[in-house]
Amino acid sequence: TSRPVSPEQLRAAVQAAGGVSDRLFEVVWSPASVGQSGAAGGGADVVVFEVGSGSDVGVVAGVYEATHRVLEVVQAWLSGAGVGKLVVVTRGAVGLPGEGVADLAGAAVWGLVRSAQTENPDRIVLVDTDTDTDTDIDADVDIAAILATGEPQLVVRAGTLYAPRLSGVPVTSARPTPVGSLAEGTVLVTGGTGMAGGVLARHLVQAHGARHLLLVSRRGERADGAGELVAELSELGADARVVACDVADRSALERVLADIPEDRPLAGVVHAAGVLDDAVIGSLTPERVDTVLRAKVDAAWNLHEVTRDLGLSMFVLFSSMAGTVGAPGQGNYAAANTFLDGLAAHRRALGLPAVSLAWGLWAEASAMTGHLGAEDLARLGRGGVQPMAVHEATELFDVALLADRAHMVPARIDVTRLRDRLASGLVPPLLAGLVRGRVRRTVDTARAAESALAQRLDGVSASEQDAVVLQLVRSHIAAVLGHAGADAVDPDRAFQDLGFSSLTAVELGNRLNNATGLTLPTTLVFDYPTPNALARHIREKITGTRSQVRRAPTAAASLSEPIAVVGMACRFPGGVDSPEDLWDVVAGGR
Repeated sequence: TSRPVSPEQLRAAVQAAGGVSDRLFEVVWSPASVGQSGAAGGGADVVVFEVGSGSDVGVVAGVYEATHRVLEVVQAWLSGAGVGKLVVVTRGAVGLPGEGVADLAGAAVWGLVRSAQTENPDRIVLVDTDTDTDTDIDADVDIAAILATGEPQLVVRAGTLYAPRLSGVPVTSARPTPVGSLAEGTVLVTGGTGMAGGVLARHLVQAHGARHLLLVSRRGERADGAGELVAELSELGADARVVACDVADRSALERVLADIPEDRPLAGVVHAAGVLDDAVIGSLTPERVDTVLRAKVDAAWNLHEVTRDLGLSMFVLFSSMAGTVGAPGQGNYAAANTFLDGLAAHRRALGLPAVSLAWGLWAEASAMTGHLGAEDLARLGRGGVQPMAVHEATELFDVALLADRAHMVPARIDVTRLRDRLASGLVPPLLAGLVRGRVRRTVDTARAAESALAQRLDGVSASEQDAVVLQLVRSHIAAVLGHAGADAVDPDRAFQDLGFSSLTAVELGNRLNNATGLTLPTTLVFDYPTPNALARHIREKITGTRSQVRRAPTAAASLSEPIAVVGMACRFPGGVDSPEDLWDVVAGGR
């Protein structure tokens, strides 16, 4: 006789036995296997770019300098027509067990480049090596061996290559207990009037006995719901104050901390503030990077420096899974959060408390996630990330405090979805450790797919070739847009009218690259504005022929006429005062 067992009962039994969490993960670095270098390199051009440390200009300024420089290099590389690899090398930007993070600017670079990798698979490799900056990079790093692993991210220590995999954090049967001294002291929560900050404020009172809360946000008491939150915390027995402060302004932060009463000194910090300014790598600008970095990087470093001698019991940084795994369209946000991950390791190396929690998606909408629509949630779901309920998040917060690690990923990851995508080569190597099976390296997948598709097209008429490739394109469009099948995709309708955004365009491009073995541009839905046009281009690339048939102009676009696209920003270029002047510049070839 068998009885049903609830997930809660099973989880409790596993934890009591000292098992592994299925919602809390960590990055584990294991020795990477090196295959045949020729298979990974493919004879393509390889360019190595070393990210210099920003220590000479200070930590925060170094982060801005390094991310700007790397963004420029990555954009220039991706705008080229080649199929080579860009190897981005940092020194001491990743902390293996027992290590701190020597280069926090390099840590931010890892987040930016990880997102670029998700948008452009198999074009960029990330490498972190030993911290001796006097060593010539060509002598210190065996690029051929690195490429031969097929891994997109590697750490080199004493000549050994290590690759990252996400793994469940071992948990114990111990019950979470309140953090010492929080009841007597003050807990500072940045972004305290936001969704996540408010959730943690309530939880700190109810589960950790906090009685004095300082909730800091840029709008302070004018923030939506601030008054209601204070009243609710008061009913729970806590004294909560909401203060308007830009934590990225060190002087303003110092003034706020100076007002904390001596009989309730600062005991803990939760940095939950952040902003978004999403854009794919090709559309990011230094200004858009700076907007996002300031709320995370400047504020976190100020909190670190101002409080490092205060004997805190808790220092928690709210990071994001976007930085750990990489997220299309969030290169700046990923960079800001990997800085937080590095800062936590840096603090622990100094003997200071710190944990960086790289959260997955929360089910409850916030100011930063409220814009996500059904398409965005579906895209995240296809990648294996599911929303977590608030009660799950607070439980994971407690477990993470017990786990005693610098960096963890609390997230709901759909392992079944990952397993379904594993065979198609669409699972990032970082997540492959969560499912059984072998990861298909992008280069091997591409060669197999190219050969299979080329064989299907070999020896058949041009019209039959078009039909085969069009069916392939329509099926992937349907998968990206969530349609039941390829028949739901009108082959003559413009991608914009089909509902494509910059992020779904990136996903489609990655799927088609994987399925065809080609390296299609990230602008493919703009360069080839209909499924028919895109299918013809793919067929021509594979067969080496070019169709002589031109489509008649449609309402969406004319494929036989040149198109001039003029982007009107908030200022004109030099010597131009009006749209008419700008057209004169275009017409004159200037």
